[in-house]
Amino acid sequence: MSVSGELALETPIELTSGSWALFSARTRGNLSARVGQAAEDAPRVRDRLRQSIGCAAMCDTRQVHGNTITIRTSYEDQESPAADGQVTELSGVALLALTADCIPVALAANGAVAILHAGWRGLAAGVLEQGTRAVIERTGASRIVGVIGPAAGRCCYEVGDEVRAAFGNGHCKGRHIDLRAIARQRLLDAGVSVIGELEACTICDERLFSHRREGTLAGRQAGVVWRS
Repeated sequence: MSVSGELALETPIELTSGSWALFSARTRGNLSARVGQAAEDAPRVRDRLRQSIGCAAMCDTRQVHGNTITIRTSYEDQESPAADGQVTELSGVALLALTADCIPVALAANGAVAILHAGWRGLAAGVLEQGTRAVIERTGASRIVGVIGPAAGRCCYEVGDEVRAAFGNGHCKGRHIDLRAIARQRLLDAGVSVIGELEACTICDERLFSHRREGTLAGRQAGVVWRS
């Protein structure tokens, strides 16, 4: 299947046969139990999401803006390790990446799925390449499908010299940078053959949580991937 055309928030996206992704909006609620308003409601919000997509389990990580990938191999594994990516070959296990301006990326190949969290530090550290490599190592697949979820867009994402130095000026316009374009190119270079994209900017699109816009009050939406 080719991931193409306009992709929508809150709508399951079939990546490969039996592999799905979904990117939530703030109307679903704050999916983080650690930060943002109504964080205490996150377990209920997550459980409603899990049930709606028909999964038996849902797994997250403690995102640290690095490039570590964790492999989920057991239905009983509910720990939240320090990592910015997850891969599984299990069916019925939803993998979660929480964002409020960073980039969520869902990957799928025949036999495995992955979810990756890419802030600028993780992007610079190679989290997308590490996640793609982990999927290839688990499956031997030559074709990997990826979808880039909503994130801070070039229209609004103003950065300082540290970020510009990490990526150069090729994707910059003034003080603004296009991290999603960088992510797309890095995925292509890593071997992801088909890439779709939800183009919503978290900073200016109020359907989404944004740390830049809301500060510590910002909840977290999620990129979710699973095998049915």
